[in-house]
Amino acid sequence: MEEENHFRAPIVKTFRKKSPFRLLLSHMGKVCECGDILKEELEHYYRGDFSTIEDTAKKISQLEHEADLIKSNIRNHLPNSIFMPVDKGKFLRVVSEQDAILDHAENLANLLYMRHTKIPKKLQDTFCEHALYVNQTLKAMEEAVEGICDLVESGFVKRRRENSKKQIYKVHEKEYEADKRRYLLNKGIYEMEKKLEPMDVYHLLKIIDWVDDIADHAENVADWLRAMIAK
Repeated sequence: MEEENHFRAPIVKTFRKKSPFRLLLSHMGKVCECGDILKEELEHYYRGDFSTIEDTAKKISQLEHEADLIKSNIRNHLPNSIFMPVDKGKFLRVVSEQDAILDHAENLANLLYMRHTKIPKKLQDTFCEHALYVNQTLKAMEEAVEGICDLVESGFVKRRRENSKKQIYKVHEKEYEADKRRYLLNKGIYEMEKKLEPMDVYHLLKIIDWVDDIADHAENVADWLRAMIAK
């Protein structure tokens, strides 16, 4: 029989009736839907296809709006801290970091729409790999958030706590892979600097930074999840 924290059980039962974690999962769903759309658009953009960027920017803006409504719902209905099985401040930091991902995605889509910059052919594959690992960081974050929700509703069963720690670690692994591609891209751009227009260099470096920021915020989500379950 799995070990349970019996002191938490009554609070968890009350919390389960209207769990803010369920709203957090809904918010995260918008984040990951946005991430999938952005990854596909980045692959088109990196290969020189700019035909769908306007529609993509509109879709991402709509998802960001829908997520904002969920965020407001979370904050308006968050129970008093004495009825929360986790720290309220840390929970809200998770919400804020997820929200930052959506904001970055919206700003990035608008940046891509405003300027169509050709990606040097020798760097196109690495640009696509970077987008892939950033998206995989989001996927790992999604699994970690779902794991924390299950952990909370289980009453912090020890086995599930260990599983949540593994899921959080996976987020860091994927973010590290994205960082390695970021380094290669920055190095490649600077090596080709003299062959590129100054504004192209600036724009490409800006794209790299903003895409990578999404993975950084996903890692921040993981860090705050870890803080929430730390004893």
